[in-house]
Amino acid sequence: MKTPLALVDFLNLSIGHATDTYLRELALVAIQSRHLAEMVEQPSLTGTTEVPKGKFVEGRYWVADDGTVTDQKTDFMWMQSPLEGIFTFEVAQRTVKNLNTGQGFAGHTDWRLPTQNELFTLIVKGSGPFICQEAFPNTPEWFWTSTPQIANTAEAWIISFRRGIFVSINKFNFNYVRLVR
Repeated sequence: MKTPLALVDFLNLSIGHATDTYLRELALVAIQSRHLAEMVEQPSLTGTTEVPKGKFVEGRYWVADDGTVTDQKTDFMWMQSPLEGIFTFEVAQRTVKNLNTGQGFAGHTDWRLPTQNELFTLIVKGSGPFICQEAFPNTPEWFWTSTPQIANTAEAWIISFRRGIFVSINKFNFNYVRLVR
């Protein structure tokens, strides 16, 4: 007879240590659910346990009903939709600051513009658009990063999810913003 394992035990399993098919499947579920476990184990302010509603997409993204997407590969939490409107680089930074000093988004007040490398993690191989459409539907083309162009401080890097490329552009241009935490 197998000894029952607690939720914490499942979360500490790795595929290499699982000795049979049953445990391997449980380990996969646990690995995919790591970020949920912290929420399950911590009681809410009302004393009840709350599990966020949502769904897994492509075995990588947890798309929550609160408008966020958590990338299981990087542990970054993204806004599923870009901020409404297009922004210059400076206005984008002010907008993020105002959001965080106000009510925040989805219960968090530590949102920021992603770096070039962070935004690059959302690029998927294949033909355009180069982003998971199920996790990030209707993604427009160009997005700001927080990474300045080293050779020209009047420019910053942007990414195109339709072309899968980065270019540097003058900070006075208008682009979309998707925040990360």
